[in-house]
Amino acid sequence: MSSDIQTANVTIRSDIDAVRRLLTLAGRWRGRLLFGLALRLLQSICLGAAFAVVLWALATLAEEPAVSSRMIWQAALLMTLSLVGQVGFGILSMQTCWLASHHLGGDLRLSMLERLRHLPMGFHLCRDKGETVTAVTADIQMLEAFFADGFPRIAHALGLPLAAFCLLVVTDWPAALVSVVSIACGRPFFLWSSRRLAALSASRSTMQADAATRMIEFVQGMKVIHAFNRVADGWTGFRGALDRFHAISVRMITALAVPMIGFSAVVMLGLPLLMAFVGYRHFGGSVSSGSVVVALGLMTSLYFPILSIAGVMETARSAESALDRIDRIFDAAPLAEPAVPATPDGFDIRFENVGFSYVQGKPVLRDVSFAVPQRSMTAIVGPSGSGKSTLLNLLSRFWDVEEGRITIGGADLRHMRFENLAEKIAVVFQDVYLFSGTIADNIAAGKPGATLGEIENAARQAQAHDFIMALPNGYSSRVGEAGATLSGGERQRISIARAMLKDAPIVLLDEATAAVDPTNERAIQLALARLVENRTLVVVAHRLSTIRNADQIVVLDHGRVAEQGRHEDLLAGDGLYAHLWNLRSQASCWQIGRVQEDA
Repeated sequence: MSSDIQTANVTIRSDIDAVRRLLTLAGRWRGRLLFGLALRLLQSICLGAAFAVVLWALATLAEEPAVSSRMIWQAALLMTLSLVGQVGFGILSMQTCWLASHHLGGDLRLSMLERLRHLPMGFHLCRDKGETVTAVTADIQMLEAFFADGFPRIAHALGLPLAAFCLLVVTDWPAALVSVVSIACGRPFFLWSSRRLAALSASRSTMQADAATRMIEFVQGMKVIHAFNRVADGWTGFRGALDRFHAISVRMITALAVPMIGFSAVVMLGLPLLMAFVGYRHFGGSVSSGSVVVALGLMTSLYFPILSIAGVMETARSAESALDRIDRIFDAAPLAEPAVPATPDGFDIRFENVGFSYVQGKPVLRDVSFAVPQRSMTAIVGPSGSGKSTLLNLLSRFWDVEEGRITIGGADLRHMRFENLAEKIAVVFQDVYLFSGTIADNIAAGKPGATLGEIENAARQAQAHDFIMALPNGYSSRVGEAGATLSGGERQRISIARAMLKDAPIVLLDEATAAVDPTNERAIQLALARLVENRTLVVVAHRLSTIRNADQIVVLDHGRVAEQGRHEDLLAGDGLYAHLWNLRSQASCWQIGRVQEDA
């Protein structure tokens, strides 16, 4: 943890720049927030007016011991006006800032989710889930807290000292000049602590995101943790992240103790300094007793509110650290959209000299070229890690190719609008994800606004209607988080129903029967047969027996096209496909039991 500050890649800004940067984020709510700030400043000035009335009365009594009824009524009226101003401006300020901050938080969450929706899958897969979750939740909550409370407190911390200083200028301007000496001397301590706080806040924010990531892993991996009796280890990882977060929080408090105490001590030295200066001038006959009372009375309202600035800036620095993580989402480059989108002429697919790598210098695909005729079936096979699923990801434009191009109907995918491309492709992956909601909601994701009749028709074609109707609430049954209440085969059939309802001309299939029981496999095969009728189909095959009748089979090896042709031709060629087929045939005869070694 010794390198937390050095490894935190942040720009240390001045306090004014930090607040200005946060205000820039406010967008259309900036005016409301500044209005709320002005109201809070007026509230603070009204509080200062109450102090002024008290000091006026004391100064008058110091000069004229007799109390007149007129002075009492004047003081009572001014105090009443001050109280009304404090309450009125305080309520308006709170209402304005809180409403604006929550509207800002809502707008920011929607904007962030919209941004996340347009970012390539590579961005999401290269980030920890906790990083994104923390940005959408805790970081925005931190910004809301700053604008709702921290930002108005800046005005409150400055308004009363400003009013006290102005009054001191009117009554005794030399004393006013002396009063700012300690504040000026304390400024270096404040700047030091503020910069230290900015660096530590960035590290603390990183530790918080790491703790969120570990928590998500702990909860999502609970099945595996229990199955392998690793509860203690799983808890240790989460607890370790919390300990690191706790350690950086304690370290932040410890590191800030010296500069903050130094700032407070230097500022508060203004009390004896001002008291000595005013007393010296009074005994020298330069100022009256009333001026001494006013000066001494204004000391507390001048210095104590300034000390609270440190607490406000802690909130501001934490909010700025949260903004750094939010900026990483908004600064990420989305998939490029063409100014003049291309329109495909048909639904044939071509890979032309395609190259791609997830990590620079480690290519996954190299010079891949093949064509998929319209309304045909092309199977992609090959050893693990050969790039099969990457082809589907590129065809879905989860990433953009680095070399060559992919076309649909002659149109380069990069020249098509992503929404138009997505309308033409339905994807059925082996790992099905269902959204928390009802079965009908999940099927309707394929066609927003679909009627219940259309949903049921798609479910019948996907061989899912019978098991859905057997559930207590039928199509209104809730599937739980990620479809936890359904079996793997049932989730797969709902996924197929979703694809059928979409009715896209191109279907991408990552072998859907690879990990289901024979009963579900038969139902899924019937559903897939209906799904791919009169469509262009690209399927990644794990069970080679399921693609014997494919129009063509493309065999990948180490990211290159090793072979291409029909099943019979590839078997006769005695190449990689024939080798994989033989291995598959041997595996089909495998039995659980002891291996009998030859004598």
